Amino acid sequence: MTVSLPDRYCQIMKEFLKEDYPAWQDSFLALPFKGIRINDLKIDAAAFAELWERCGGREENLEPIDWIPNGFFIKDTATFSSHPFYQAGLYYIQEPSAMTPAEILPVEPGNIVLDLCAAPGGKTTQLLAKLRGMGILYANDISASRAKALRKNVEMAGAANAFVTAESPEKLAASFPGFFDRILVDAPCSGEGMFRRKPEMAGEWEERGPDYYAPLQREILDKAAFLLASGGLMAYSTCTFSELENEGSVEWLLGKHPEMEICNIPDYEGFLRSRVAGLHGCIRIMPHRMSGEGQFVCLMRKKGAAGDRLPVQWEAGDRLPVQRATKDRMLVERVARDNPLTKRAARGKTGNDGFSLYERGGQIYLLPGGHKIRPGIRYLMTGLYVGDQKSGKVRPSQALAQALRAEEWSRVLNLPVGDGRLLRYLRGESIEYSKEEIVIQSETSDRVFGVKVEGLVGDILILAEGFPVGFGAENRGILKNRRNPGWRIQ
Repeated sequence: MTVSLPDRYCQIMKEFLKEDYPAWQDSFLALPFKGIRINDLKIDAAAFAELWERCGGREENLEPIDWIPNGFFIKDTATFSSHPFYQAGLYYIQEPSAMTPAEILPVEPGNIVLDLCAAPGGKTTQLLAKLRGMGILYANDISASRAKALRKNVEMAGAANAFVTAESPEKLAASFPGFFDRILVDAPCSGEGMFRRKPEMAGEWEERGPDYYAPLQREILDKAAFLLASGGLMAYSTCTFSELENEGSVEWLLGKHPEMEICNIPDYEGFLRSRVAGLHGCIRIMPHRMSGEGQFVCLMRKKGAAGDRLPVQWEAGDRLPVQRATKDRMLVERVARDNPLTKRAARGKTGNDGFSLYERGGQIYLLPGGHKIRPGIRYLMTGLYVGDQKSGKVRPSQALAQALRAEEWSRVLNLPVGDGRLLRYLRGESIEYSKEEIVIQSETSDRVFGVKVEGLVGDILILAEGFPVGFGAENRGILKNRRNPGWRIQ
């Protein structure tokens, strides 16, 4: 065994696994599995595999993950983390088992979804792809620093219908009681299922093991039950094997909230069903049975008619707040007042009831579906960040570039993967271009998803094989790099 495991933990696993214990022990001799999940907001798995091969990718690096329709096993993470397609948001690098909870939660376009413990954002981006741009998703993490990384991953995925918050579950429950159709609680845990991938976690187990995490998990689940709408579905997941943290926390929740009930998870060869009476619907992924690290998932439903969402203190269609009495405020209010599309824009694209403009601290956002910012909640992202307003001009943001399709911007420069300028651009350098390379698709770029944004600067959108990676500002044959500095590759 290459990982040093605490004796007490090994004894617990012997009692839990019984005759399977030797096979589980041998699994530590194998390398951890690695994977990518294709971002369905931008491309489907089959089209990506074709694109990857056409652009010189090594075909052996894309082996389908049987139980994840848009997932692939990979061997070399470094190849994928430095590739332009990663920078374009075409996929997310994720351990295969970690894709399972969001895959199991049956999210449908138009749902209102909450990822309660969301950072760094792998499961969040998976849920957003299932929404297909319709409905909204709140991605929350109590840590503001972790929520910043979460925001980057949401923006890289190209989502326009997401809100990122950094609040406690208690505060969210007070502001959004019974509001969400779907909730994912990927709770903090002792991480027993990750010991092969992160051996250092085994050393922390005796100090912060199941007894430490179980009370925290139950507190989170308690608040999640208040947040869930009647008829709504909630997935509880951990990356640990502990029955105290898994079945124990589920049983505690069912005891305190009799309105919650277990739902069966469809079977798959390799899933280990819970042996606890009444909880056979819960499943585990074990590294000696499947090609992944450890994971536990339980799907639950809140009894009642679907759609019986409790009222909150604001409703769709309320007037959106603008926080500062400045020229910026007057700009946004005028555009919102004069433009009939702000009430009902691009419905065919988003499935929401249009977008509404919102300004905060000089930053211009599009809020999906008429949703209003909730007072007292710490937001790090409010819908689609369009750009920064200054002196009557709005400089388009990196988030906007990621959310656009190539045909939705007036002027584009499409670079093949093998063009050295593309790599230099992704590193933060300015690049040269010729006028003949620029494809002009419309006269102006003053509309975003059908909403007119007055003063929006028409920078050139740079594409990698047809997929946006950022903007460049023209300057006599040179495109000044407008890619977010924090996103530039080293």
